[in-house]
Amino acid sequence: MSARGSNFWQCGRAATDRRFARYPRLPVARCEGFEATTAKLPAIDGPVAVAWSGGKDSTLARQRALLSGYRPTLLVNMAGADGTVRFHGVDGELVARQARALGAELLQVPAAPEAYEARFEEMLGELRKRGVAGLVFGNLHLADVQAWFETRTARAGLAHVEPLWGWAPSEVVAQFLAAGFRAVVVSVMEDRVDPCWLGAPFDQRFVAALAARADVDLCGERGEYHTFVHDGPGFAAPVGFALGEAIRSEGYWIRPARPA
Repeated sequence: MSARGSNFWQCGRAATDRRFARYPRLPVARCEGFEATTAKLPAIDGPVAVAWSGGKDSTLARQRALLSGYRPTLLVNMAGADGTVRFHGVDGELVARQARALGAELLQVPAAPEAYEARFEEMLGELRKRGVAGLVFGNLHLADVQAWFETRTARAGLAHVEPLWGWAPSEVVAQFLAAGFRAVVVSVMEDRVDPCWLGAPFDQRFVAALAARADVDLCGERGEYHTFVHDGPGFAAPVGFALGEAIRSEGYWIRPARPA
């Protein structure tokens, strides 16, 4: 919906296939590029929150939720006990600056690993108190992970939204880059991705290096790497950041991201 209240349909394939117009003429009776989606997009009457890591998948999930007609007004960051994003090494203040750039509220929930489930369920209760109707996730294809979140979200009386569920990792990467988001690689699993990529832009060069490894998911769905998104559609201004020296932690090489 535009600022003037007009509704537009956007073609999901237009970003990667020039045969399709970005905004097709209406009404659309049929389309050669149509594929039935497996995404979980339940009807919701009310605002939604987004499970937010500050990386590419949560960023794209938020954008796709917007394009699907949802109203994501709140970002939820389940942080580590020290307030940074666990495994990412992103400072909590940077996450707050992302939220401000996107014009969204932010709920940061520090949680030690052993207390994660309890804190997650407390967070769901807080969402209910705030009048949030559903929670958006950026999961792609790990059924056990998706089921863990869906069970607890539904039990709390919230709708479970998965805009990217079932997408091929290559499509997620293509859509993210084509949309114009800008991100940097902040952590890599030490036995899967070469630490030389730490601090590199998330771009086609990095994606090509990942594609050469049969044991690496292109989207890092199994935790092979993590990113920090600092600019793109919906950002009022880029988020300034600085990267520290590489450190080794919990099986990852990480370049901690802090405010510039």
